[in-house]
Amino acid sequence: MKATFRHKPINILQTLIYTLLLLWSGVSCANTSDSNFEKATSELIFSPINSNFNTQYALDNQGNSWLKITVPSHLLDKPLILQFPSTHVDDYCIYVKQKDKWVRIIKNTDLNGGLIVPQYQENHFITTHSIIYLKSKRPYVNNGDFILVERGEYRSVILSTMIKLEVFYSLFLISIALNFGLYFIFKDKVTLIYCLFIISVIVICLLEDGLFYFLSAGQYNEMLTLGILIPISCLMFSLFVYLFSDIQRLSKKLKYLYLSIFILFVILGISLYLTNNRQYFILLINSALLTALISIILTLVYSKRDLSIRMVAYSFSIVALAAIGYYFSIYPGNQLLSFIDMDKIRIILSIAFIVSGYAIWIKVKRLKVDHESLKTEFESLKANQAQTIYEDLKRKEKAPSYYTEENPIKEQSLQDVLKEKYQCTDREIEVIICIWEGLSNQEIAEKLSISLSTTKQHVSNAYIKMEVKNRSQAMILKHTINT
Repeated sequence: MKATFRHKPINILQTLIYTLLLLWSGVSCANTSDSNFEKATSELIFSPINSNFNTQYALDNQGNSWLKITVPSHLLDKPLILQFPSTHVDDYCIYVKQKDKWVRIIKNTDLNGGLIVPQYQENHFITTHSIIYLKSKRPYVNNGDFILVERGEYRSVILSTMIKLEVFYSLFLISIALNFGLYFIFKDKVTLIYCLFIISVIVICLLEDGLFYFLSAGQYNEMLTLGILIPISCLMFSLFVYLFSDIQRLSKKLKYLYLSIFILFVILGISLYLTNNRQYFILLINSALLTALISIILTLVYSKRDLSIRMVAYSFSIVALAAIGYYFSIYPGNQLLSFIDMDKIRIILSIAFIVSGYAIWIKVKRLKVDHESLKTEFESLKANQAQTIYEDLKRKEKAPSYYTEENPIKEQSLQDVLKEKYQCTDREIEVIICIWEGLSNQEIAEKLSISLSTTKQHVSNAYIKMEVKNRSQAMILKHTINT
């Protein structure tokens, strides 16, 4: 993403194209050098942007945005570079006065007409006049934020920018590495989703920092790219918050809400792709930001006692507000939001990712402690249950099968009913009680020390006397007797 004077090899076709462009530029110069251009600009009512009298803004009758830039005297008659460090300012024309004629500058060409591939669009020119005009079809011009330097100083300006970007993306990569480490240690899918969310944010920042423009030589569709990346990022964040804060416990209908939002994103994305209509783009971005804000609000409302969850929610609340502020700050005249730029966004994002990474580490560590505690409790419960079963078996070995220490009267009453009402013999009563205990015929034979065939005969005789056909009906009869 190095913004230097990198030249592409130009073939014969490109040479012809640039020759035509230069000729057209000459025609344009002829068209803009007459009094009509000066008359058109003189009719515009310019006003300073954010109290900066060196840069003034105006709108014409066709809805075009105009900037009137004052060139410092020490830069006159020197090779200059004018650049707007934003992907949002691309459809514009620069007019400078050269030899008493207003000339339209061809973007991304050096003073000799050679093609360059910069980080953002660049304008190379020399002027002896202190005024430069910019005309844009878009209603915003990044609040007048631009770079105007002598060509020899441009590299140092870009170098300082590159250093800041390297620090920022290094923090991002460290955050991703730490969270991937947490995922491989604890095998928690929340950390994996958080890593994917960070990656989606990095891609958006790379787009804002001009990488897409640089790699595609300015041929990518900015609106469509942002219309895809921002909803994906917001969905990843919402999914992360949904799982991390456990808000799915509030209602099972929440997952249907998020599914509906996802379907809405798909419909709006397809509509944007097919029509390239800015209204669909605005709806898509607003819906994505609204989804993220809903997730944050649900987290803050229903996770009041969990510090780690609230740390994440507060951090990304600030990020969301900063992103909205940055979106509105690119419109001229927003003095309250003019301080928000990509540098501020990067700082806020870095702090948010550090805080959130720490919060995730706290929560995952606490979950691991809870897991170990539950595991210990479960092992203890199994040991106690095994001891209880062993003691029950010891008691049953000492007592007759139809008699238990817990309820001797109840078992004795069952024996009396079987003997008096159903005329069962003592051996048949023992067999029936074994059936009620859930023993099979083989187990009954072994317990009563009789043969299997004798056991089956006693079972058959008891069924006839009790007027039942199988073990299930025998169990129902026991319940009836108890009732």
